[in-house]
Amino acid sequence: MKVIAKANLSGAVGDRVPGEEFTVDAKTADDLVGRGLVEKVEQPKETKPEKTQEKG
Repeated sequence: MKVIAKANLSGAVGDRVPGEEFTVDAKTADDLVGRGLVEKVEQPKETKPEKTQEKG
């Protein structure tokens, strides 16, 4: 899961600075979010491009 650091972090997730985006497993992400140290990155849902029909 992608998260963004809200504070300086050092430890199991490596050394991170505020604003840095990085990936951790879901359990670690939930723990860090619960402690207010990171925010989850909202990933946009992919939409399929609409098919266009060309006449001619």
